[in-house]
Amino acid sequence: MLTPILTTFALLVASLSAAVILTSEDAVWIDGASVMLASGHLLLTAVVIVGSLVGAARWSVGLGAGLAGVIAVPAVVHPIGPVWIVMVGTAGLALAGLLGTGLRAVVRQRPPTDSPPKKAVALTLGLLAGPVLIGALQPDGVDLLDWILAGGTVALAVWYSRAKPAALWATRLGLPVAVVATVLAVPFPGSVAAAIGFVALTWLAWSTDARIAVIPLASPGRAVPIPAELAPGEILDAAGLDSRGRRKDDP
Repeated sequence: MLTPILTTFALLVASLSAAVILTSEDAVWIDGASVMLASGHLLLTAVVIVGSLVGAARWSVGLGAGLAGVIAVPAVVHPIGPVWIVMVGTAGLALAGLLGTGLRAVVRQRPPTDSPPKKAVALTLGLLAGPVLIGALQPDGVDLLDWILAGGTVALAVWYSRAKPAALWATRLGLPVAVVATVLAVPFPGSVAAAIGFVALTWLAWSTDARIAVIPLASPGRAVPIPAELAPGEILDAAGLDSRGRRKDDP
């Protein structure tokens, strides 16, 4: 059985190997597109490692399996070589651990009661995947607007993950701008796929789950003093008070 450490290490090596292949001279993706795609994949890999080994999050298994599976794309279009062999081998090893019991040993079987809703998690991960989506759809290269768009999605994800109400509204209002920007920055037909992705994220941002993640339905209560005569006796005894609320050792 693969251990969680071995599974995540294999995924990291596979992602690093994919980054080397994507940025090589004979790569299909050229110029900034290869860098954007590789850096986005590495960012999501780091999120999976932290989310699984530190946060024991269930979503890390699915996201990690997706990242390991995506490596099949550069494996098909790139010539076979030493780095290719390392990439495919470690990706297969990581996929085996992710689909088997390797990573599930440290992941929660059930979500905690205070965990964010599923749509809020999907919104954050989708925003973090922005660079991968934008870079993958433009193998001929990206420009400054693409970098601003990709950086903006990551910034929104980080801000929203801190559960700030302002970040929710920035995400809700910023994603429609991203839809328009993709139409202008990404060539057809890639712009259609990118726009659909950002429309889906906009729908998630306007969902009730996304709001609950930053604005809970119930606000914290406030301490209200009550007369000592109404307090249970065991509480008064534990506090060292008599039936009138005075300390028992007071004269």
